Amino acid sequence: MKTRKTALLVVLAMLISMLSACGNGNDNPTTDPSGTQTETDSNVDSETGSETETGTETETGSETETGSETETETGSEPGSEPGSEPDSNEPAKVKVITIKEALEICKKLADGQVTEERYEIRAKVTKMLKPQYGNMIISDGTGEISVYGTYSADGSLSYEQMTDKAFVGDEVVLHCTLQNYGGNAEVKNARLIEFKKAEVSYDESKYPDMSIADIRKAKEGTLAKVDGVVAAITYANGKVPSGVILVDKTSSIYVYDTNIAGQVKVGNTITILGKKTYWVLETEQNNADKYGYKGCCQMDSATLISNDNKVSDFNKSWIKETTIKELMENPVSNDITTIIYKVNALVTKAEGTGFTNYYFNDLDGTTGSYTYTQCNGSDFAWLDKYDGKICTVYLMVINAKSSPSGCVYRFLPVEVKDEGYKFDTNKTAEHIVKYYGVGQFLSNYTGNPMAELITNVSSDLLGFKDAKLSYTSDNTKALKFTEKDGKVIMECLATGTAKVTITGSYGGKTYSETLTISVEIENQETYDYVDIAGAISANVGDKVTVKGIVGPSLVNQVGFYLIDDTGVIAIRTSAEVMGLLEIGQEVIMTGDRDLFQKDATKQYGQICINNAEITANNYGKHDYSTKSFKDFTLAEFYGLDVMTSYSTQVYVLKATVKLEESAYYTNIKLTDGTNTVTLYCSSANQYNWLKAYAGQEVTVEIAPCNWNGKTFYAGCVLAVRTENGKVLNELNFQNN
Repeated sequence: MKTRKTALLVVLAMLISMLSACGNGNDNPTTDPSGTQTETDSNVDSETGSETETGTETETGSETETGSETETETGSEPGSEPGSEPDSNEPAKVKVITIKEALEICKKLADGQVTEERYEIRAKVTKMLKPQYGNMIISDGTGEISVYGTYSADGSLSYEQMTDKAFVGDEVVLHCTLQNYGGNAEVKNARLIEFKKAEVSYDESKYPDMSIADIRKAKEGTLAKVDGVVAAITYANGKVPSGVILVDKTSSIYVYDTNIAGQVKVGNTITILGKKTYWVLETEQNNADKYGYKGCCQMDSATLISNDNKVSDFNKSWIKETTIKELMENPVSNDITTIIYKVNALVTKAEGTGFTNYYFNDLDGTTGSYTYTQCNGSDFAWLDKYDGKICTVYLMVINAKSSPSGCVYRFLPVEVKDEGYKFDTNKTAEHIVKYYGVGQFLSNYTGNPMAELITNVSSDLLGFKDAKLSYTSDNTKALKFTEKDGKVIMECLATGTAKVTITGSYGGKTYSETLTISVEIENQETYDYVDIAGAISANVGDKVTVKGIVGPSLVNQVGFYLIDDTGVIAIRTSAEVMGLLEIGQEVIMTGDRDLFQKDATKQYGQICINNAEITANNYGKHDYSTKSFKDFTLAEFYGLDVMTSYSTQVYVLKATVKLEESAYYTNIKLTDGTNTVTLYCSSANQYNWLKAYAGQEVTVEIAPCNWNGKTFYAGCVLAVRTENGKVLNELNFQNN
């Protein structure tokens, strides 16, 4: 025992002697592997490089929503989480290099190769790519490089787990390896050794304390200090956090700021300085102005003042309960964007080609809209478990897609709960009047619609069957209801006003609503209108009033073909006008004779009547005339001279339907085996009705079209002729 103790004392003495010879390592500069001494002063160098401005929000991704998105992050696999956590046994000695030197090192690496040696890089963060992983762009004045995965100084925490971390504008010291990923230079598995926060200068006295309700009412450009709970985070292309929904005890508002969005989590209570503004996609501004839509009510140019880093529920005491139907019927001129509402809604997932849409519909299963996404729907995958269920939903109108045909709200769900919703069948009578009865009527009729009305409603979704609707008029000389062959028909007979009462009945309960309807049956000869040939020959810019039969739909344009014995012309109009029309009605339309033409030296263009409104609707169910149609071959269609006007002609020809589908796009064409004609559309989904004929030879009615300045004519199929008649293109009439 005594011998062992003596031996241990000898060993201990030797160790003490060795340590004394080495000296205090903390007092000496670090030596790199080449033997060159490199400074490791903890002070980060003065500001280098230039900060990348995040700019204003741009809309990408799916709108209706088609096509694929381009991943903004270069190098590493898009959307993937950074690789394994770096080895915690990091060498104590690293070489300090510039980004220019890092790029040179990466050039010498094989694709996929990672350096064994770790380096120190001092730089400024210019852009956050994926804050949850610490993916960023850094610059030091000698160049810039992307960082794929950042961890705490000791490697034990991921970037998402870290409470104190760098963001845009901050100066950082990283210890890292380097890699060549697909030809792109990258910093890999970086450790954030230290960082210096960017100095943000602001005069807080210019930002008065305001509630969210007050800032919403304030003028655009108002500066304010606002606090609230983060209820949701929005994402831009590549699932990069782009903004937050901020809620206090008075209201909610969207805050557009990528830097703030990357630093906070849902449930955090934060204080910001920011500016009240409205956002509309630049390319939609003119259309938004046309319909009185201000844009998304939001704050931007924001600075994060404080964050409690705790998780709290957002205040719901102020939130109004409503319906999807009421939200959709709210005029876009009313500023309801980014206000949270509580609704009962049917959540539906709809897969597209390269994208997914999530719909929130009312209890009729059809009235509603889809979520706004810049990530092709991947940011809403959390909704999958609610697909097909009626849920309690806290949502907001985030914006309205503004097009020449009108503005359509898009939703942002904030919170969804499946609470086992069960419809109260005692409300069935009221439900069928509001959702099925009232919507059948217009406030004004200029002709006799001879419209068949709904008398029986059943809903598997809500659990009721054979609920009844009935109708009465207090002025049967102007408007009356008659029963023919077991059907109730509404007729407008003479000029006058009638009060129409709609009554729903179910389970011994009734509910009624009364509408006031005016009827104006005028002598059609009083209108100064022309036939289709006259409209075609009018000068560009002329105001034209033309009479004809409502024909099949346009594709990728809001409108239809107006047809009579003398010809065919494309009518461009609004979604509201389309909602008042059906194929086969006799109408008088007024609009601007127009020519869509990008370059007269390369193509003739597309003749149409633009901004068309209904002057009179005589209704009816008429077959459109085919007297002006011409028999043709696909080869002849393929050979049409794009410098000659053909867009007001319909051809009848035989061709085989060719459907092209991949993971990210679909297309549909007509071919004769030698020649192939492209159909004008944004996606083959706009020709869903034609997909049934894929691979088959069919006889089609087709119009040449050139809306977008192509050097060839594409086609718009009006109808497929079959043994049993025609199958019509009803694309723009599907919601009527």
